[in-house]
Amino acid sequence: MSIINLLEQIKNEEIVLPAIQRDFVWSEGKIGKLLDSIMRGYPIGILLLWETYNDIQYRFFVKDYRISTQHTFHDNIKQKRLKLVLDGQQRLLSLYTALYGTYESKYLYFDILSGRKSEDFKEEKFSFYFLTPEKADERNKGAAFQKSRDEKGEDFEAEHYARVQDLIAMGAKERQKFQRDIVKKLELPDEDAMRLELNLSILRDALTTDENILKATVLDENKPRDSPDRKSESDVLEAFVRINREGTPLSRSDLIFSMLKLNWRESAETLPEFVNNINEGNSFELDSDFVIRCLFAVSDLGTKFDIDLLRKRSNIEKIQNNFQKCCDAIRSVKDFVQDDCWIASSRLLGGYYNLVPFVYYLFHTRDHQVPNREVDRVRKALYLFGFTSPFSRYADSRLGKFIREELKPLAEKHDEKFPFDGGLRWVSYWEKVEKYGTQLLQDNPSLALHLVQRRSGAKVHYHKNAPQIDHIFPRSVLRDKGYDEAEINHFANFWILAKIRIRTKVANPQRNILRM
Repeated sequence: MSIINLLEQIKNEEIVLPAIQRDFVWSEGKIGKLLDSIMRGYPIGILLLWETYNDIQYRFFVKDYRISTQHTFHDNIKQKRLKLVLDGQQRLLSLYTALYGTYESKYLYFDILSGRKSEDFKEEKFSFYFLTPEKADERNKGAAFQKSRDEKGEDFEAEHYARVQDLIAMGAKERQKFQRDIVKKLELPDEDAMRLELNLSILRDALTTDENILKATVLDENKPRDSPDRKSESDVLEAFVRINREGTPLSRSDLIFSMLKLNWRESAETLPEFVNNINEGNSFELDSDFVIRCLFAVSDLGTKFDIDLLRKRSNIEKIQNNFQKCCDAIRSVKDFVQDDCWIASSRLLGGYYNLVPFVYYLFHTRDHQVPNREVDRVRKALYLFGFTSPFSRYADSRLGKFIREELKPLAEKHDEKFPFDGGLRWVSYWEKVEKYGTQLLQDNPSLALHLVQRRSGAKVHYHKNAPQIDHIFPRSVLRDKGYDEAEINHFANFWILAKIRIRTKVANPQRNILRM
């Protein structure tokens, strides 16, 4: 099956993407290198497709790629025949975008005079770039070959960029006329004219006739609709997981999300939508990884991304049933940290892993609120975790242990007390911190300064107001006075200033030292 044949099936919506597939991630440069491999006749792998009539959730290929694209998912209610891509999505999307669409509003162009011999086989031989038509015209405005060689020397190499979509749409006569016109317009010598003819022929053959460059294996191809030998969704999910463990791996959260989408269709849209909403108006930068980890925790599945757990339908049902409550708990944690702890950035707290225990706690409290009598203890625990970052390392085991041994026993007794003393014991054990004090504050001076100055850590809207930590008394002055580095870099000698004010301080150091 040729590349164009496969892409035509995509265009006709016969080959589609299952909801378990992740988003498009390839760069322009990687796509250009893929086309270079195709022109060289290098095999670019094997696709794995699954032919099915099942009512499974899927989405169509998007030929005009934009980073902000939001996908629409469909259900195969009419049970028509579909071919779902299990492996090779990135290559197919790259080719579909390159040969039929655009990449961030740019078309794929081919330097039809490239392909010169090179001693370095690692270098790209055939040049492909995503360009706007205006940029391509600008590159093609060079003078004729002979004039350019006279001006630039004997080493001048002609180039001319043509849109790939136009080239593959040409018939034989159009291609011959195009070739003659380019040779005449650029006054090409015989060597370049022959390379031009060869390049156009290679491109056509590689995309339309060569069936060895990209091969496809189709599970259950042409089997009767009701054949008992057809693969089940569980079979296909298992194949998908094994493929992605052996090939270019997805992250663990990507795989978990893929498995959730297959067994719980609504998650494909509801989870990304929640992530977008929860990050509005703050700098917590929570993502799907965080939400899924919280879902695992509140469902008593631990906090480690164990893919095998989702091979049991009962565990999927737990996560699905807990989703809305978990989202409400996350919202409540965000509000508490922002309103009662005056912080709007997970970075200040040593990362968002330190928020997971509080999500578990509020998941089990009445109305997902911190009881009034517990506000001080929860706030102290948040600062304790923020200064020591106990969960930034070994998060899987430490989060699981703290939740299992400190939070879960209280939740099972409907006791809404927060185990601050237990948190202090674990922090002492993990991070060797015994009490609040100077050393604790020195471990995260940024958090200490933000609390002292009552700054939330939220992103600023004007770049010159971006906060930066600077020394109150310049290091050079303190060094001259004999202070050691520990004292010079003590948090008491730091202050948060806007970027523009630091520049002013640097320009007038003596005046600003006196002012401070």
